[in-house]
Amino acid sequence: MRSSTDPHRPRRRTARTTTATLGALAVALAGAVLPAQAATPSAAPAATAQDETSVSLDLSGTWRFTLGDDPAFADPAFDDSAWTELQVPEVDGAPQFDGYDGFGWYRLTFDLPAGAEGANLVASMGFLDDVDEAFLNGERIGGSGSMPPNAQSQWFERRLYPVPADAPVFGGTNTLAVRVYDMSGGGGWYQGPVGLFSKDAVRSEVYGVEGPLADAATTAWATDLLDRQAAALAAGDVEAYLATLTPDYVHDGRDVDRRERELRTWLEQSGGSLTLSDTGVEVVEAADGRLLVDTNRTITGTRDGAPYTFDEAGQEFLVLDRASRLEAGNRSRFFRDHVDSALEGQRREYATYLPPSYYEDTNREYPVVYLLHGVNGGSREWEPRNMDERLDELFTTGGLEESVVIMPDGESLWYVDHQDGVPWRSMFLTEMLPQVEAEYRTSEARELRGLTGISMGGFGAYSIGLANPDLFSSLASHMGALNIPPSLVGVREATPTAPPIAVAGAMTPEQLARHTYFLDACEFDGFRFDDVVRGFSGILTAKGVAHEAVVYPEGIHNDDCWLPHVDDSFGLHTAQVRAAVEADTTAPTVTAAVDGRTVTLTGEDDLALAELEFAVNRNDGTFEPYTGPLGVPDRAATIRVRAVDVAGNVSEVQTVKVQPSRARGR
Repeated sequence: MRSSTDPHRPRRRTARTTTATLGALAVALAGAVLPAQAATPSAAPAATAQDETSVSLDLSGTWRFTLGDDPAFADPAFDDSAWTELQVPEVDGAPQFDGYDGFGWYRLTFDLPAGAEGANLVASMGFLDDVDEAFLNGERIGGSGSMPPNAQSQWFERRLYPVPADAPVFGGTNTLAVRVYDMSGGGGWYQGPVGLFSKDAVRSEVYGVEGPLADAATTAWATDLLDRQAAALAAGDVEAYLATLTPDYVHDGRDVDRRERELRTWLEQSGGSLTLSDTGVEVVEAADGRLLVDTNRTITGTRDGAPYTFDEAGQEFLVLDRASRLEAGNRSRFFRDHVDSALEGQRREYATYLPPSYYEDTNREYPVVYLLHGVNGGSREWEPRNMDERLDELFTTGGLEESVVIMPDGESLWYVDHQDGVPWRSMFLTEMLPQVEAEYRTSEARELRGLTGISMGGFGAYSIGLANPDLFSSLASHMGALNIPPSLVGVREATPTAPPIAVAGAMTPEQLARHTYFLDACEFDGFRFDDVVRGFSGILTAKGVAHEAVVYPEGIHNDDCWLPHVDDSFGLHTAQVRAAVEADTTAPTVTAAVDGRTVTLTGEDDLALAELEFAVNRNDGTFEPYTGPLGVPDRAATIRVRAVDVAGNVSEVQTVKVQPSRARGR
């Protein structure tokens, strides 16, 4: 979906362009041919430094195209000579989609050099609008979004599809066919790079990972580790799997404890066995010193008696610890997560951003901001915007308060409960929020919990926030649809949700004053949300409620209107946090639990903890940061502990005495 005259459809955001190196036509071959890869329940043979093959094949240019839909179009033998020729990609997609919503197909016939055989290939499909699936020589190699009847756009996601080893024809003719479904407005292939690339090229240009393949000995123990993980899950042996992880393992938000809970749940649902498959395995000596396994990893099994994918296929980087020869985790601060929603009966994805100090300040609790996207968006649209880099800048050189940021997938559901459909708001409030607070160190205080939304997300942020003052304090809207009731765009609810501007108009000044507000729009917003900002500001002003409302003198309804001002909305959340911290005079509490010769500390605070501290056998007023359970040597020890909150309030010092084993045995 591109731009549209429909006032409820935002203009398509433009994804960031990948470095042009991937677009160069080149096939560079070095060393021996790699063995073909086949999907197995364990790691496929891995390439070594002596076996490295590099492929970079640009497939942009003239393709054939037709509107309509027929499974025969994927067949390489199909005659497409009567189809239209057009360029791939084109900035505005295929012109055939202008004024047409529905299916279209792209096809290209090309040759692959025989010398490329054995390379672990990835098909880069760039960016397509809205939904796609790709076929190489008739074999489906990947897809993004959901096809009808329950179509869901994924126009914002970079397409990178691992190519099965048996799909390409090396030294011969190949056909790549791409089926596209356009939901509204313009559609089609609007950005590259488009081509077939070996993993080293993708690692370098897409992920910024440089470095050669590991030697044979390193590759051998690394792939043996993958085999042990696969064997453990096949046998339903969670303990054996956990034995392959370091004690401080964290990968995409999952520490050892969460990973254990997750695997036990999957095994219970799958009848006691799971299939872990690693294909296209390459062990890499990264330039930053890390040892990485570049793999296409999938975990499958059954759920309710039917085949089910618990961990979807995709290129993944596992970080290994050389000393212990175990998986250490990537300690990522920007990744995809999900909640298994009982209300929806399926997973609901959200992106998670963790602030720069998250892994260093291990007892600190952080404010949390929920960032809601617009129509036809999703939780993955923040990736091509490099939202993690923008937030890092705000929280470092920008001087704003570090926060956890959660970006839920709201589809085009308007963040409400749909009658006989998705109960999105109930899922968010009763399932997603509790999971975020349980799995991440976020404050449970409403003063440190905020909402920001863009366009439809502005509606969601203000609608949810105003209806739940005990949960949220600061509310920010960029180009928000604050005047649109969901019923106007065809949403059916048991009890229709009023637009936020109407809700605010009916609230008392005292009720409105429980929140802080930021809202903006651009003067030439095609949906007239600039006038909505003026109207909403007028309501707050008339009721004496402080707020910040801005209509920028230039600009329309697109990223250029709001992205340069994201520091203002997050500045609102920072001001709210700092006001709450300044007003906090209540000291935290600390508890020490003794189990044999291990002491574990926990703390609580009405706002947010900053630190737990301890001192062993000294009473000079100095303490050390607590980073985990304390192991006490077998002798008498006096341990003093305390907690400090984000306002600097300090708890009373608690004293714990641990006796030597001889004394305990008398």
